Amino acid sequence: MDSSGPDPALEPTSAAFAAMLDGVGHGVVAVDRLWRLSFVNAWMERVLGRSRQQLLGRDLWTEFPSLRSSSFGAAYQRAMRDGVEVIHEDFVAISNAWFEARASPSSTGLILFIRDVTDRRLAAQDLRDRENRLRESEARFRNLADSAPVMLWMTDTTGACNYHNRQWREFTGQTAAEANGFGWMATLHPEDRERVSEVFLSAHGRRESFRVEYRVRTRDGEYRWAIGSASPRLDSAGEFLGYIGTVVDIHERKRVEERVAFVSEASRILSESLDFEATLVRATELAVPALGDWCMLDLLLEGGGIKRVKVACADPALEPLARRTQGFPPIVSGHPRHPPSRALREGRAILVAEVDDDSMRRAAYSPEHLAHMHAIGFHSVMSVPLIARGRTLGVLTFLSIGSGRRFTQADLETAEDLARRAALAVDNGRLYREAQQAVRVREEFLQVASHELKTPLTPLSLKLQMLARSAESLPRERFPRLSGDLDMMRQQVQRLSSLMDELLDISRINSGRFSLTLEVVDLCALVRDSAARFEPEVHRLGGGRLVVDVPEPLVGVWDRQRLEQVMTNLLSNALKYGGGRPVHARVWGEGATACLEVRDEGIGIAPEALSRIFEKFERAVSERHYGGLGLGLYITRQIVEALGGTICVKSEPQQGSTFTVRLPLTPPTSPS
Repeated sequence: MDSSGPDPALEPTSAAFAAMLDGVGHGVVAVDRLWRLSFVNAWMERVLGRSRQQLLGRDLWTEFPSLRSSSFGAAYQRAMRDGVEVIHEDFVAISNAWFEARASPSSTGLILFIRDVTDRRLAAQDLRDRENRLRESEARFRNLADSAPVMLWMTDTTGACNYHNRQWREFTGQTAAEANGFGWMATLHPEDRERVSEVFLSAHGRRESFRVEYRVRTRDGEYRWAIGSASPRLDSAGEFLGYIGTVVDIHERKRVEERVAFVSEASRILSESLDFEATLVRATELAVPALGDWCMLDLLLEGGGIKRVKVACADPALEPLARRTQGFPPIVSGHPRHPPSRALREGRAILVAEVDDDSMRRAAYSPEHLAHMHAIGFHSVMSVPLIARGRTLGVLTFLSIGSGRRFTQADLETAEDLARRAALAVDNGRLYREAQQAVRVREEFLQVASHELKTPLTPLSLKLQMLARSAESLPRERFPRLSGDLDMMRQQVQRLSSLMDELLDISRINSGRFSLTLEVVDLCALVRDSAARFEPEVHRLGGGRLVVDVPEPLVGVWDRQRLEQVMTNLLSNALKYGGGRPVHARVWGEGATACLEVRDEGIGIAPEALSRIFEKFERAVSERHYGGLGLGLYITRQIVEALGGTICVKSEPQQGSTFTVRLPLTPPTSPS
């Protein structure tokens, strides 16, 4: 409407025009210049609940007194006075309803156009209420999130973070602006970023939950293990809004798992070999970086002094520095502030969780040593002595250098556990060396003693043979016991010679000098000859007999002398434990294998003794009733196995024993 004057077309003067205004969907009210109501359309009648007759002629300000005091009143009076149109953008409340009013001047006064905006007002109010509730809910969520014991975050639909709670900011030192978007990835360990990004993007593309472990940098620069998990956020209609997730610090749990795995692997390495220096070097290398960025192993020498055995470091760039560390071992006599020296002197673990320049100066035992420590630049140190059976054997020292890590009591306990196992390995290794040395001394003694004792036996045996021949010409009635005494002495010399042979064989076996001389041998003939040599023994025992079953020749490539030794040992055992009953020897062939069996009907062998009778110095009966060194069956097994064969035994108490030897006709390997 032009504000220069009233529009006569708006004057509701005719009945036809009034009827038209009654049909519009908003209110139309006309007032004269005295502010009396001159027209009210049907829409206004319905809204006000009063008829046109009741309203016409009534004073506007009297009928609606709240209008005069409101901003509407002043606007209407200005429109009446100045003849200009006024559109009032405020809302007027009538009967709990909201309206928008526009005043246009007419030739007789004002025409008011009134529109019901209750729905719009309520919708706007509802929107404001919802926004207020959302702000209150968000405030409650943030308060709750900031009080949560874990780090919380949210993303928008693109995957960019738009919220991190207080715990994240305090843990990482990032501000909200630094963490938002994808800035949070800057806190991840460089080795973990690509993996975490792949997991996140893959889950985001499928709108799925995910869970991933990674290392997060703290505000102090230390990387700690955490587990991140997230789930999609959906609205009431199921639309994807982004992710909400948590980050939980699992560093201690991870460290426990790593410590358990580390100690288990270290135990395996330390138990693999009795070469303790080699295994300790491997364990030292394993400790980096699992337990520290730097590990030094120092061992006390048995003759005095100390040896720096190994220096391992996680950063290959520091290898030259690590090699120079060999020149700065602990001081055996002790240094009051040097952790490794203190650990050696006091025999207890030393932990310095925070190392500064002052503590370095106190720990240094020379200017060069101080300069070297500054060059390494470690922040934390622990030294753990290696103690076994109350004796300090060395020290393990761990350094934390560039990772921002500080050693804790839990780290020290793990280091002490490793030190205990390492000390046991050192002690066992040294005991093994001592035992090996003792064995070598014993073998040398056995070899020398056997030769020295066997040397006079040969002339003694010859003298006994000469005496026996001389005794045949002497009258038996004058020397009735001479022949028997000479025979007894000859048997004892043979027995002593056999024992010396066994000791020599054991010495050769232990020293790796047990050899074979192979030739073509008829096993059947060898068994018959051996059995024939035992006939006097059979007659001497009385009541028994030796049954030999060797029907045809069975030829193979063997060591004749060693095979005779096998047969002699088996027949000797059978006669000794046969209780005077028959002894059976049998030979047969099975393809490319020769089989030899010696069976007696004597006391037998207890089941629990069967597994050990082929070991050194073992026997199945009391040595007080049956003599010998318990070496015969052990030597027999060594000979049979050297020929590529096997030997086994079947026996039951009081039912006798059966020894079975199986030999390839041709040994599979060269004599050794």
